[in-house]
Amino acid sequence: MEVLPKNVGRKIKRFLALSRRRKILLFCVFVLSFYTFVLMRFFRKRAHFNKGQMASLHVNEELIQDIRWAIFTVSKKGGWENVCRHQAYQAMLLCRYYRLPYEIFVGFRKNSDSGTMEGHAWTRVNDHFVTGFCDPEEYTVQSVFSNGGFREA
Repeated sequence: MEVLPKNVGRKIKRFLALSRRRKILLFCVFVLSFYTFVLMRFFRKRAHFNKGQMASLHVNEELIQDIRWAIFTVSKKGGWENVCRHQAYQAMLLCRYYRLPYEIFVGFRKNSDSGTMEGHAWTRVNDHFVTGFCDPEEYTVQSVFSNGGFREA
């Protein structure tokens, strides 16, 4: 008699096969995801995209990919709201921790079908998307937040 569905065993094997850093990032993003959900839902005035310490000049591309993967994975598997602004906040916290140069963009566009305004937030590190994959040309950027900047205005 089988107690667990077949796919649970497969998921456990996949998790165990992950690198140590991806396991740690997955756990951290899971906790940060719930934290940002509570923060944005109940304490919105305390949630700020602000400038952190100056970032290092060296950027580990593998680390950026691992952060992107962890945020994406938790956003699909978490049981609570984890929209673009939550993901951008999580990316900001992780980039500050790892001293990565990040930019968070907040932009708006008009939906051609409904005529309503839509907001979106996305995060980039060295011109690589970390969260909020979109075509930035479709949006009018209202704000850009960074930790020391790496892009000329």
